Amino acid sequence: MGTWRSRFESLVVTAVRRHLEVDLVTDLEDVDATDVRAITRLYQVLDRRPVYSVGLDHIVETVDQHYARASPKPLTRRLLASLLDETGGHFEELGRAQEAAQCRRIAAELAPGGPDRTILYLVSAISSQQQLYVLGSLTVDAVLRALLHEVGRSGRRIRRAKILGAVAYAAHTTGNAERLRGAVEALAAAADTPGYQALVTYYRSRLLIAGGRIDEGLAAEREFSRAAAVIGPKDRAHQMVASALASTTPHDSAMAHASEAALRGDHVGASGWYGRSAEELPAGPFRSAMRLFAEAARVNGGLLPSANALRECLSRLCADNLFAARTVTDVELLLTGLLMRAVDLHEAGHDAEIVAELADFLGEFRGGTAVGRPQDSGAYDTDARADMTLVDFLARTTAPVTPAEITHALPGHHVVWVNVTGAEVGEHCLTVVTLRPSHPVPLVRRTHVSAADGKALAQCLGEDSEDAPAEAVRRISGLFFADLDPDAAGARILVVPDSVTWAMPWNELAPHGAADLTISMSAGAALRTRPAPAVVVPRVIGIFDETELEGSRLEARALEQLDAQGHIRFTRVHSLAELHDALEAAPYDILTVSVHGTQSDGFEYRMLLPDGPSSPAALLRLGLPRVVVLGCCWSAKSTERADTTAAALSCLVAGASQVVGGLWAIDDELAGRLLADTYDRHLRRGVPLPQALRQAHLALPPDLRPGAAGLAFIGRG
Repeated sequence: MGTWRSRFESLVVTAVRRHLEVDLVTDLEDVDATDVRAITRLYQVLDRRPVYSVGLDHIVETVDQHYARASPKPLTRRLLASLLDETGGHFEELGRAQEAAQCRRIAAELAPGGPDRTILYLVSAISSQQQLYVLGSLTVDAVLRALLHEVGRSGRRIRRAKILGAVAYAAHTTGNAERLRGAVEALAAAADTPGYQALVTYYRSRLLIAGGRIDEGLAAEREFSRAAAVIGPKDRAHQMVASALASTTPHDSAMAHASEAALRGDHVGASGWYGRSAEELPAGPFRSAMRLFAEAARVNGGLLPSANALRECLSRLCADNLFAARTVTDVELLLTGLLMRAVDLHEAGHDAEIVAELADFLGEFRGGTAVGRPQDSGAYDTDARADMTLVDFLARTTAPVTPAEITHALPGHHVVWVNVTGAEVGEHCLTVVTLRPSHPVPLVRRTHVSAADGKALAQCLGEDSEDAPAEAVRRISGLFFADLDPDAAGARILVVPDSVTWAMPWNELAPHGAADLTISMSAGAALRTRPAPAVVVPRVIGIFDETELEGSRLEARALEQLDAQGHIRFTRVHSLAELHDALEAAPYDILTVSVHGTQSDGFEYRMLLPDGPSSPAALLRLGLPRVVVLGCCWSAKSTERADTTAAALSCLVAGASQVVGGLWAIDDELAGRLLADTYDRHLRRGVPLPQALRQAHLALPPDLRPGAAGLAFIGRG
């Protein structure tokens, strides 16, 4: 019976392909695969809560810009139609009926026949005959995400439970926990036979185990095994249940042995089997994930007893391109575990260098690896392609840098890595690693965050820091900078914050005598970035919103005066197209963008230019000068997801060396006043830009400085 079913399903898939012109994901040409991955990125806008209006606008604009004049293949058209239909639903929730109707109209033109026909296309793309794990994880995710939407609005003829079972299988076999969670929730509501109800239990057990709740996961697995034993062949889910039941018992594949060993707590065995599984797979995200699981098992099994063992672990991760796994699983969790293991070893008497190397490697994962890499030509013709290129930059492999390399390349700098770890209240730790120019060995300080420390830290985060009590600022400053050289007057400080501490008032927290303070994703990124050259008469180009922003007027007026005095040559433009043409026509030394910025996260973020909104991805398409000043709210914020980025990072990826950006919403008049003084010091008096910004900040009246601290210097000082 099973053989007959398999042959019949194969015939159905073949017929669907022939009669409906369906292209399997593996048949897509490279450009179409890029399109499908870009669609996944747009779906991520809808997956966030709340869904911002500018995010919905970004979806429509990207589809219009990137696909309107193209002739995408049938599968790509169906994915776009599903994306637009769901976008239309969100527009309706926001009361924007006209935009909702436009989305639905375009969706109907792209995919006639409604959701049932679309489901046939999409199911064929994830047929069980394909080895989905060898495909790009974002490519598969686009299909799964669209299927979950289409099943929700399908007709009576579609057996929802069967489709959702296929989605759950595809999500599970490609390590996509987020999509598996959505499929399980939907399957629980649609399950109409005991077999499908058993499948819900099985996939819940996988989610529990993946989340570290091993005992609960094993209990759910035993419950599934009992239920599966009585599922007969007449149950429509019989074959799926039998396949799932087989996966709960050991068999011959390395991956199965690894899973079985991990479930019984044999971390040593799991490490070996996961490593063998990685060797059996082709290069790509899933191979990288298997390598990551192997090293995670080494951490859990106590197999990393020395600094050298940690370095060997890092070498293995880099050899299999660890960062490619960022679209499959939680890379940061493993790296944080390695960092904490390194701190444990240091406190037990081992060397401190490995702690600094791992702290910086974490920064590389959070975005540093995208900086200072050669760009691929021709990849930025649209925002959709530019955004996908940035994801690829974030996933590029890198190698840890040593403290000796940092001290050699950044002489005279104090480098400070800041990481907050801990999931439970009362269990948070602050780990600060300080590399001083006077001493080549890093100083490591791990502090258990007390209630008073936690309160002060919260008061100094983001926009709330503008109202932070002076005592809270002093307390956090003392925690972060306790290990600077005692005679650090005039010190140059490079801080590598984690995502928790990124948006902090760094110019307020820095010791008063510090000459400048720069923040960077990683020291490795700073080392790869070429310094901005000194220029006798810099060429400055700017785009401003002088209609609504008093600060923009102050900034433009300051630059006009410097131009009139002969200190700079100043060009003003009024649109993104003008800016693009000007940067193509002549070299510039400084670009300043002084406009509103939106609060939304990642690639939905918008700079509201005079001619219309523009995304950070658009910056990748410009020939940027070495220095970029983004006088825009939130232009330098830390993103909420590991595969999105702020505008400031886009500038650094596009070739800038130094970026001034807004960590939160800053008063525009205060920002304009601060930048006008910074320009005077830098462009008229010749003070290097990071020192000029620091001096301008300290020159403000004390009551204004906290509000101005949201403008930060990022990159290489």
